[in-house]
Amino acid sequence: MSGACQLPMESRNEAKLLMQQQPELLMAAREGDLARLTHLLGNGHAMQPVPAGPGVVVNIEAAVGMEAVMDVELNKILHVVASSGDGANFLESARLVYGKASHLLDACNGEGDTPFHSAARAGMVEMVSQLIRLARDEGGGDRVKAVLGKQNQQGETALHDALRLADRRTVEAMVSRLTAADDQLARVTSADDTSPLYLAILLGHDDIAQQLHHKDQGLSYSGPNGQNALHAAVLRSARMTNNLLQWNEDLSKQGDKTNGSTPLHFAAACGFVRQVRSLVNADKSLAYRCDKDGSFPIHVAVFGRQSSVVCELLRKCPDCAQLRDANGRTFLHIAAMEGHGKIIRFALPLLQGNPRFAPIVNMQDKDGNTVLHLAVLVGALQPFLSMLGDKDVVLNIPNSAQRTALDFAQDNLPSGVIFGRNTSDTIHSLLKVAGGRYGARTGNPNPVLDVLQQAEHIKDSTPTIGVVSALLVTITFAAAFTVPGGYRADGTPVLAASYSFQVFIIANNIALFCASMATISLMYAGITTVDIRTRVHAFAISVFFLNSSARSLAAAFAFGMYAALAPVAHGPALVTWVCMAASLLDVPWFACKMSTPQLLNRVGFRKWMRLFAASVVRPVFGPLWPWLVVGGFLAYYNIYGIH
Repeated sequence: MSGACQLPMESRNEAKLLMQQQPELLMAAREGDLARLTHLLGNGHAMQPVPAGPGVVVNIEAAVGMEAVMDVELNKILHVVASSGDGANFLESARLVYGKASHLLDACNGEGDTPFHSAARAGMVEMVSQLIRLARDEGGGDRVKAVLGKQNQQGETALHDALRLADRRTVEAMVSRLTAADDQLARVTSADDTSPLYLAILLGHDDIAQQLHHKDQGLSYSGPNGQNALHAAVLRSARMTNNLLQWNEDLSKQGDKTNGSTPLHFAAACGFVRQVRSLVNADKSLAYRCDKDGSFPIHVAVFGRQSSVVCELLRKCPDCAQLRDANGRTFLHIAAMEGHGKIIRFALPLLQGNPRFAPIVNMQDKDGNTVLHLAVLVGALQPFLSMLGDKDVVLNIPNSAQRTALDFAQDNLPSGVIFGRNTSDTIHSLLKVAGGRYGARTGNPNPVLDVLQQAEHIKDSTPTIGVVSALLVTITFAAAFTVPGGYRADGTPVLAASYSFQVFIIANNIALFCASMATISLMYAGITTVDIRTRVHAFAISVFFLNSSARSLAAAFAFGMYAALAPVAHGPALVTWVCMAASLLDVPWFACKMSTPQLLNRVGFRKWMRLFAASVVRPVFGPLWPWLVVGGFLAYYNIYGIH
């Protein structure tokens, strides 16, 4: 500040000392105490000595204009007044301070803020109007534009601060006062190129954004990192997206500095279908603009799992299905890699209706991999099944390394301990049944058993399975001697003649047998001196019997409770049955997962039925064999009676 710099060193030191001793000035400014301010600042001309305390005087230019003196919170006294209140006393206090030191009107504090910044940030609408009047009285419209356009250290004007206010009405009033005083204020951007319009849209102030554009159609649309207002609009509002497309359609073609992503990339990644539709309707070429990674909007939509956006793009711009990224991959390749079966399932019918797009499903990327290759490689079952069900998909296309999809499936087959079917095994089996063939290869195709890894797996799992199997043995053994209904005086069970009790005994015996077999098998699996392959098989057998024991115990509980409750409480007995039946829901769920209707069109009904029996019926009924045995005994008792 030039006024302070021209003061003698002695005067400056005196002012600093006196103001450090007189916090009443800042307190009076903060409270809007006009009488106290008048007393402290004096009633004379600004350059006249004024009382700063009992019997002491100080030059107001030195007292108010000294930056070091006012280095308390907001640094400048006019900043304090501007941010502290909006009442008549504060407005008059601002006029009083301005009258004593007019240069404070656009003076900057430690953060580079002027009093306009302070008032706008605090939401003081009337104070902003008062400061504007003071500036206009001083130098007319040019002076007003000069002070309102002044930027702080972040390069922001008071308009930026006004837009961040929480109360919408206050924001509208503040923006209205500022833009009325300077209708080109929305052209000033911050240090990171954030324009007021971008900020208004990003904060959801659509009406204010329209107000800014109405005031000045030459306003700035820029945003940070090379973005523009349309990048923000597609993430916030379909209405503002349409407005911006009408105001400046060229915004839709601009990419940001990070990835070169256009507004359509933003909308596609986030799944905003309405915004995507508006952008494509305005300019279809937007769907064919890639970012710096070579990804087009349809690729970005797949990465974001936005199936509705993918379908919308395919309907509006069918040719974008053929677009390839920097790795030569179509959107189907990416969907397969990411395991997005839903996207492939929805997209394929849109492509199958047009013979022109049939070859897309067999396109190869830079490594020669088709969509089927990648689905098999990552073990994505749903994308694999969708591709398998499409007759246009060629199963045996070799990639650049002369490897087919079946080669990848073979590589993914697990070795060692396996319980039940897994995704890799299912994919391999289905490919072989569908006619998959191996490519040109050498060496042993079978998975090699990792001895150390398998030994570690068995070691980690043995304690848990051992505890469970021992617990099941104990429970089933105890249940055999504490039968439902109790015993008669002669030692025979009271419910011995009941069908349900007889089945309870059978189910409990099966549970005890399976738990015992699980324990014995686990013993072999846990002995390190036994061959690792024997240990692997023993461990798998132990898990199988443990599963069977648990299901048998559930059946024993259901029949035992029914035998005891049915004569006196038929309802609770049926509830017990329902609860036990719910414990078997994993079986139909597994059946649904393993059923492959997609294969029906490719291999025919007879072959599909054989596959269904091999991949579904046997694995599903395997875990249920205890219930089948129990059901067989129950049928026998119903036919021949209990002897």
